[in-house]
Amino acid sequence: MYFWQGLFLYLAPGGLLLAAALASLQHDGLAQWLFGITWLLPPALGLVAVFLGWRFNRSRLLFGVLVVLLADLLLRRYGGVAQIDQLLARYVFHMGLLALPLNLLLFSFWRERGIVTGQGLRRFAFILFQPLLLAALFGVRGPLIVRQLEGMTVHLPLVGSLPAPALVVCALAGLVLLVRFRRNSDLLEHGFFWAMLCSLLALLAANPARQAFLFSLAGLILIVSAIEAAHRMAFRDELTTLPARRALNEALLKLGNTYTVAMVDIDFFKKFNDRYGHDVGDQVLAMVATLLGRVGGGGRPFRYGGEEFTILFPGKELKEAQPHLEALREAVAEAGFKVRSAGRAGKSSDNRQKGGGSAKKVSLTISIGMAQRDTTRKTPQAVIKAADQALYRAKEGGRNRVAD
Repeated sequence: MYFWQGLFLYLAPGGLLLAAALASLQHDGLAQWLFGITWLLPPALGLVAVFLGWRFNRSRLLFGVLVVLLADLLLRRYGGVAQIDQLLARYVFHMGLLALPLNLLLFSFWRERGIVTGQGLRRFAFILFQPLLLAALFGVRGPLIVRQLEGMTVHLPLVGSLPAPALVVCALAGLVLLVRFRRNSDLLEHGFFWAMLCSLLALLAANPARQAFLFSLAGLILIVSAIEAAHRMAFRDELTTLPARRALNEALLKLGNTYTVAMVDIDFFKKFNDRYGHDVGDQVLAMVATLLGRVGGGGRPFRYGGEEFTILFPGKELKEAQPHLEALREAVAEAGFKVRSAGRAGKSSDNRQKGGGSAKKVSLTISIGMAQRDTTRKTPQAVIKAADQALYRAKEGGRNRVAD
């Protein structure tokens, strides 16, 4: 289960969009329709990127879409003129293979500094200066550069022939983007990876219409990734990565007539903050959230607020949910918590639990109150209130227990 969840994390949304697009191109009728509207996509995507970049402070999105559409424009203008000037077409192709991955990788390291600010305007100038620089370089060393790159060609199955420097640049850029996404969970960096892959497929496409479509798809992947990132900010808790209170409120509206709600509270959490500091308290919250995410029985955890969490069991009665809550309580108690440097806040629970003889392991437990919908508690709010009352009984009964 965790394998498929992890795989979906790396595929969605960019990988799924790319897979769907490639599958659609296998159908001749659908492919022709898509190619027919390709002329409309660059200006539409550009306008959307400008709006989202301005409204949601996503300048990196705008720069990413800009460089992808700029590459598409240059290839349409110069890369498709092989019969007029084959050398220029080959030069533009090779420079696209090198410049696009490097630009997208660079954007992943940039911090948001706005669009019409001094920093934003300098970044615009940096992007627009690159075609002028490459044009000047072509006038001085164009033939030599093309000969040297084509002398280092590597043939890859399913891909074709690529210059070794471009292959190395693409591989390293993709690896760095994946590592950064793994560490930061930044969906826009995830979008940069899939946009880079899509742009590479566009550069290798022999059909000009297919090439233009794939470049537009790369821009669309960046836009969808930015929208998904905004959705995550609204519906996910940043510290624990669990769905937040707003997501809980929406989930409550979708429950049927049978469900169980559990309220979970970390025992003596205030003492952790008072004794070890808020950074360590954040580490505790993140670790407990990780364990809550593994709860069985179809339980869906949410961060309710502070050190309190909610778990929904749609379609489950009290007796069906209780064994899974007991297993969760035992897992937290068994794991305990190793107090380390406060600077480790935000690391994964696996890293927090690893080695180091100087770490001090302290006891960590949770108390759980649960309630199910019945004839006396007909609304989710009433069930939550009953679960909250059961939580207080669990604490009054000695903590580290499940009460109903």
